Order: sequence, then C-alpha cells, then structure tokens
Amino acid sequence: MEFTALERDGLKEVINIGGGNAATSISMMVNRRIDMRVPEVAILTYEEMYAQIMEDDQEVYAVVSNIIGEISGVFVFVLEQATAQRMTDFMVGQANSSTEVVTSAVTEMTNIVSNSFLNAIGKLLDKQLISSLPMMQFDYFGAIISSIYMALNQYDDQVLVIRNEFFYDEERIDASLFFIPAPGVIEQILTALGI
Repeated sequence: MEFTALERDGLKEVINIGGGNAATSISMMVNRRIDMRVPEVAILTYEEMYAQIMEDDQEVYAVVSNIIGEISGVFVFVLEQATAQRMTDFMVGQANSSTEVVTSAVTEMTNIVSNSFLNAIGKLLDKQLISSLPMMQFDYFGAIISSIYMALNQYDDQVLVIRNEFFYDEERIDASLFFIPAPGVIEQILTALGI
C-alpha cells in the first residue's frame, strides 16, 4: 500500500474538512472551543502504530461506528478514561459523572461527531454516507484495532492510519478519531477527488 504525495494531500484534505466539522460539533456539545490538528495520514506497521500512536495495552473507551453507503469502513473515536470523564462533565455540567452517564454521553458525542464528519465528506465527494448506531467498548487499544481490521478482512501487516487530534485551550485532549476504510475505499475516494 503506497500513496503519492498528491494522494496523501488529497486524503488529508478530505479528513481535514470532516474533522473540522467534528471539532465544531464537539465544541457545541461541551460549550467550549475545541480545535483540531491537521490530520495525520500514515501507513504504519502494527508495531509502529502502537509505538507512535498509542500503546496496545492502554485501556481506552472506543466508540465504533460502521459506515454504510457508497463508501464503507469504520470510524473509531478513542478516548482515555480521564478524557471521557472530563468531556462528560463538560456536557452534563457536573463533576464525577457515573460510569453509565460517561458511557451514554461519549456514545452520543461520537454519534454526532461521526455524522458531522460523514456529512462533510459526503458533500465533498457527492456520496450518500450514513453511520450505524455507535457501539461503546472499554478495552485495550490493540485489541480494539486488531478486531476491527479482522472484521473488515484486512490482514495486511501495514495499517492505514487516518487520525484527527483535538485540543482544548491549546491543551491536547486525549481523543483521536480514526478512519479505518474497507478494502478499495481509499481508491474510491481518490477517484472521486479526481486524483
């Protein structure tokens, strides 16, 4: 799996547009300004991903949304425990929310974020894209990522990482949005962009 600089820039621009919409949606939900870093588009081995992105044995909240439509794949919104608690407290306006409230709030936030992302990308590519109802998991990062790749029948040693990072008042929020495309989807996106 190799991409030219132009193809990487095209993918980055698509993700940048979707991620900007997602950041705006998060800002509205938590009533605070949330910014997004220019997205990362990288092809890494599993070892590189766990070394550079997040350790495989780190426990995280991960909300998984399947993409249904002309382009398919999976969005994974990954938050560390402390971040999930903090974002929930912002949303509900009180501190130390229960586990049930955190699960509900983060799932709802992911639903809105992934749909904002899909709407932006769908308009850009002139494709109808819908996400399934999100499913929350609390597990090791490595277990979540590898199970998604197996479910998509991707067994390559290299992983396409398309990720947005979010910031609050210049402080990095430990939350990342990953897009894991089904086989052939990246080519469809590049074709739709005319690349």
